[in-house]
Amino acid sequence: MITLPIRDLVRNAAAVFSGIYGSVTRRARQAGCSRQTVYDHARQVEQRLQTPDPESPTAEVPVTTPAPALDQHTQRRLAVTAFAMGISTRQTEDLLRVVLGVDGPDHSTIARWVAEAARKAKPVLQALDAACIPVVQTLAVDEIFFGGGRPWLGSSPPA
Repeated sequence: MITLPIRDLVRNAAAVFSGIYGSVTRRARQAGCSRQTVYDHARQVEQRLQTPDPESPTAEVPVTTPAPALDQHTQRRLAVTAFAMGISTRQTEDLLRVVLGVDGPDHSTIARWVAEAARKAKPVLQALDAACIPVVQTLAVDEIFFGGGRPWLGSSPPA
């Protein structure tokens, strides 16, 4: 609701639309308001004076986007990468179902893909471990590797 007299509203708009350097600042001082208020009033006047476009569509036309096509190789790669990042197979299943709908693989299929990729990666990882062990200077181990050992809260059971 505008409590400002229409004359002041139009004067503020005129100061903005005049394009004269300093006119907005002078008008803001005269009206006792901020420069942003002067610009807001100009925008309000401009919106009120615009005539509606008679050719504008009255209804929204839904735009259908094609579902992304992920072949099985890409699905496997995505699943294995997600698992390597720490996303569980069930979470990966949920994510793939968002993209693929009901055609997405279930978590047991994803787990088989991950196990197969792990079998293929084992020789490479063993070679990397052997090469890295002599140069490791700092090792950050967690109790998860040693079967626990610290007291757990009821909400976070031991691994």
